[in-house]
Amino acid sequence: MQKLVLLFGAVLLIMSACNEKCENEFGECPEDQLAKDIETIENYLEENNLTAVRHASELFYIIEEEGTGEFPENGQQVAVNYVGRFLDGKVFDTSIESVAREEAIFNENRAYQPFEFQLGRGSVISGWDIGIKLMKEGGKSTLIIPSFLAYGPRGSGTIPANTVLLFEVELVDIKF
Repeated sequence: MQKLVLLFGAVLLIMSACNEKCENEFGECPEDQLAKDIETIENYLEENNLTAVRHASELFYIIEEEGTGEFPENGQQVAVNYVGRFLDGKVFDTSIESVAREEAIFNENRAYQPFEFQLGRGSVISGWDIGIKLMKEGGKSTLIIPSFLAYGPRGSGTIPANTVLLFEVELVDIKF
């Protein structure tokens, strides 16, 4: 029995060593998921005849309107209007009441107004912290966010695990 326990332990050790460089706590290889996400994003861009900039972080973005204000910096409080979509176009969240009503996701218990957060403090998904800093105040952009910069293998609420997200964002204000 003791030999069986030792053998089982050795097999587990070998298996974990083989996958140590790749698997995360969800049994997935983040590099493989990123490759799938990038392929999904590139296909989406091609199918929709869009051209996006690929940031070093792997975030893709399209500047829709440049804006005239300053670029925000980490630590500043910003206000953002947004529409969050899956790549199939379905809206899953928005700060804009008219969009929520049109998409049949309106919630009367929610305040529809620009979403405020402190940039670079991890209070939003990483894709937002990265993407909002690429915008000038008053600007509008489309952020196409690979899953690891969004909700990753955990997902969140109605957002499934490992989902690429698209956000139409407007940097309404830099508070301080």
